Amino acid sequence: MNARMNLAGVAVATQGEVLDSSREYVLRQVARFARRVPEGLESMRVRLAVFHRRNLPWSALVQTNLEVDGHPVRAQVAGAFFTEAGRLLRSRLSEQIARLRNPDVGRTWPPPGGPRSIPAAGSTDPRRIVRTKSYELKHCSPDQAALFMDVMDYDFHLFVDADTGQDSVIYRVGPTGYRLARLSGVTPATPTRVPLTINVYPVPWLTPTQAVARLDDTEMAFQFFGDGQSGRGAVLYRRFDGQYGLITAEGEAEGEDSE
Repeated sequence: MNARMNLAGVAVATQGEVLDSSREYVLRQVARFARRVPEGLESMRVRLAVFHRRNLPWSALVQTNLEVDGHPVRAQVAGAFFTEAGRLLRSRLSEQIARLRNPDVGRTWPPPGGPRSIPAAGSTDPRRIVRTKSYELKHCSPDQAALFMDVMDYDFHLFVDADTGQDSVIYRVGPTGYRLARLSGVTPATPTRVPLTINVYPVPWLTPTQAVARLDDTEMAFQFFGDGQSGRGAVLYRRFDGQYGLITAEGEAEGEDSE
C-alpha cells in the first residue's frame, strides 16, 4: 500500500449502528492522512464503534492500526460524533508517525488541549473486567518502552525493565510526561532520552477483584499492581466503553541473575 491508498484496500470493522455516511467520512480522513505519508505505509485497518451509555461523554470511537516501514502504529480517538473523531484521528496519526520517525524526541507534554483521559463513569452501574489480555512482556529499556507506548497511542505500557529485570510500567503523566514504576524498588533508571521520572510509591499487591474495587474509588485511568497469585505485574485499565480491561504477564521475568 502506498501513499495513493485505495480505500477499497482498507479493512474496516464496525460495532454498533455505524451509518454509511460516518464510515465514508472517516475513510476520507484516513485517505487524506495517507496521501501525506511517504512510501512505507504497508497496511491499514480501521475500526468504528458506537456506544450508547448515558454516563459517557462520547458516542463514537475510531481506531486505526497501520504498519509503517515494518513497525506497528496505532491511533484511537473518541468523540461525540464520527466527524469529530475522524478529524482527531487524522491529527493523532500524524503525531504517531512523527514520533516513529524521530525516536529521540518524546511527544509534547502536556498534549494540545491538555492531557487526555478516560473519566470514571458517573453511574451506579457496576463496572467489570470485560477483556483480559495475557502476553510475554518484552524486555527493553524505558526509552524503547516509551517509544512503543507513544506510537501505539497507549496511556501506559507494561514491560520488563532491562536494567533490573522487574515488571514495570511506563506511563504519561506530569511533570515531564513520562514516568516509570517498577514492581519493586525505586532504583534510578539508566539515563534516558525521554525526560523520565521514577514512581517512589510502593506498588500494591492485589487480586484483580481488589484492583477493580480500588480503581472504582479513584479517578485514575489505570491501576498497576502485583498479582499475588502469579507474582507478576498486571494492569487494570478503563476502557472507552466504561468497563475495565486487564493485562497480565505471561511466562517468567528475567531477573538480573537469570541465566
